[in-house]
Amino acid sequence: MKTSIKLKIFGVFLVIGLIIFGYFYFKYFFSEEQKNITKRKIENLQGLNLKVTVFGMDGKILATYKNVGKITSATDGRNYTYFRTSDDRYVQIPNSVWYIAEDQKN
Repeated sequence: MKTSIKLKIFGVFLVIGLIIFGYFYFKYFFSEEQKNITKRKIENLQGLNLKVTVFGMDGKILATYKNVGKITSATDGRNYTYFRTSDDRYVQIPNSVWYIAEDQKN
C-alpha cells in the first residue's frame, strides 16, 4: 500500500475514534451543570435571533425584546417563561400574559 492511502485510513480511524471518545466523555464524565452550559454555548453558536412581544390580557403590548436566543418555560410546577436578551439581561414572563416569539430576518 502507498503511504498516502495508509495515512487516509489512519485519519478516518482517528476521526471515528475521537467522535466515540467525545460521546462517552460528554455522556459519563460531565456533570449536569457542565452539560447545560455546553448545550447553551452550542445553542448560542447556532445564532437564533428571536423578537419577543409580550401582550397583556387586554391585548396591549407591554414590552418587546429583540435578539433573544432561546425561550424556556419552567417545567417544575412554576408558572413562568424566561429568556436572556443579547445584552445578557434576564427576563421572566408570568404565564398570566401572552407572548409571541418570531424569527427576525437579517
